[in-house]
Amino acid sequence: MSTEDNRDLKVIISHRDSSCDECHEALGRQAWIVLEGGRAFCLACADLDHLVFLPSGDAALTRRARKHSALAAVVLKWSRARKRYERQGLLVEEAGLARAEAECLSDAEARTRRSLPLAVPPLCQPVDPASQGESVSR
Repeated sequence: MSTEDNRDLKVIISHRDSSCDECHEALGRQAWIVLEGGRAFCLACADLDHLVFLPSGDAALTRRARKHSALAAVVLKWSRARKRYERQGLLVEEAGLARAEAECLSDAEARTRRSLPLAVPPLCQPVDPASQGESVSR
């Protein structure tokens, strides 16, 4: 993991009952919390409640949303099977997400064209004797 990843804000989806150490609100299971100095904070107390969730899956949208958002946080969830945190998506500013979506729409056709497989050159295509119309003598 690079040092840049270690400095990102991290929001953890808890797997057990949690409560905020600042406002003392019971958050329950599957709560989104920020851990700082061994203390758990809800998104409101961590001042991240204005951010919107962008699920993982679209790399171009994720890159652009992070670039255009002044504040972003990685959302992680513990995988009991793999025994590690797995990335669920990002929390980004709404304006940054809107700008990223507009950019992705404007160049969607170009990205689709680039992702298509290249055609196989004619010399490398397999030859089917039945399609040539000649009979094979034995």
